Amino acid sequence: MDAIEVLLVDDEPDYAETMAFWLKAKGYRVTTAADGHEALAKLSERLPRIVFLDIMMPGMDGIETLRRIRRSHGALPVIMVTAYASDERMGEAEQLGAVGFFQKAADFSVAARLIDRALHDLKQRKAAS
Repeated sequence: MDAIEVLLVDDEPDYAETMAFWLKAKGYRVTTAADGHEALAKLSERLPRIVFLDIMMPGMDGIETLRRIRRSHGALPVIMVTAYASDERMGEAEQLGAVGFFQKAADFSVAARLIDRALHDLKQRKAAS
């Protein structure tokens, strides 16, 4: 079975490196992007199974990036990552179809559960269609 591809979008290099290391150790194939524009470019080249997307980034933030992902890639599972997003921003992401939220300070086991849930939901949607 092929490794599940994950696109990790975060403007903090140290955090992105740590998260990518953990994901790779769990057997995922990881591609990183430092901002929304780079993420959209990578999505046009190769579609992952899941995206981890930071909400707060300079330039194109995670909300606008998610909005554009929805226009071009429909139901692609996107998990929002945040250190300090407001309830309003998280509500926007939820309305745009974010499948979950991962707090940067949380244990990575929470990320594992979010991935499992996102893949399960995707499988259910495909079975229903």
